[in-house]
Amino acid sequence: MEKVNLKKLLINFAKIFISIALLYFVFQKIPFREVTVLWAKTNVFYLVMAAILFLASQIISTKRLELYFEANDFHLSFRSNLELYFLGMFYNFFIPGGIGGDAYKVYLLNKNFGWSAKKITSSLFNDRLSGLLAICVLILVFSFNLLEAKFFPILFVLLVVGFFFTYFLTKKLFSTYTQVFFKAFSYSLLVQILQVISFIFLLKSLDVTNNFTIYAVVFLASSVLSLISFAGIGVREMLFLQASKWFSFQPEISVSASLLFTMITAFFSLFGVIFQIRKLNLKLTETP
Repeated sequence: MEKVNLKKLLINFAKIFISIALLYFVFQKIPFREVTVLWAKTNVFYLVMAAILFLASQIISTKRLELYFEANDFHLSFRSNLELYFLGMFYNFFIPGGIGGDAYKVYLLNKNFGWSAKKITSSLFNDRLSGLLAICVLILVFSFNLLEAKFFPILFVLLVVGFFFTYFLTKKLFSTYTQVFFKAFSYSLLVQILQVISFIFLLKSLDVTNNFTIYAVVFLASSVLSLISFAGIGVREMLFLQASKWFSFQPEISVSASLLFTMITAFFSLFGVIFQIRKLNLKLTETP
């Protein structure tokens, strides 16, 4: 157990190091003072709208996880699920060297209700997998607007094969979730679309009026690559910096918007402090 905890601790600190290193490189190219100058001119209306859409995406994410819990006959009330979700966000964002948000959920649910830790973990894994599938699907869909028509058959094949491969993999390895696969995926699409629109509003708050498709693709790609860094910090900014070399947009604006998105994420993650200070009173719903 100590070896497992040490390995996890080292991985977390490696992610933090990667984030710091990437941010250092980005700010060598784009002085932070340029970012703060742009922030001073931010359109507050679009900033608030971006925050609201991000919050909406997190609420829908909670409903998606609820589907996986119910597939295992775990009937946690929506309020308890939402509080647990924000507590998990807090642990993931502000305590990177400690217990992870998902691991803490497993611990609390197992402790409070005696639910199988294995089943809870599989619910959380498939919840994440559904989100990843939605991101990949949207990247391919948006790519139809970026690539030449000759690439369309390849994109279509990747889209269909990737989707049904994930479905049949879920059916084979996690048959319990087959019944909720498509509904959960629709929730995942909505979550990612809301976050993309949220990011577009951040761009609009900085007076960006075009190239939204490529911004969306880079933003979604950064969500996939966020696994190698702490909360995606550094990776997203680096991707926008590199993408600016091939596409016509200003890197300082995209990096500024990216950091604003991180700040919004941090803000809502702080809600978890409330549920950490006052102990959670997890409740179940009545079994249908």
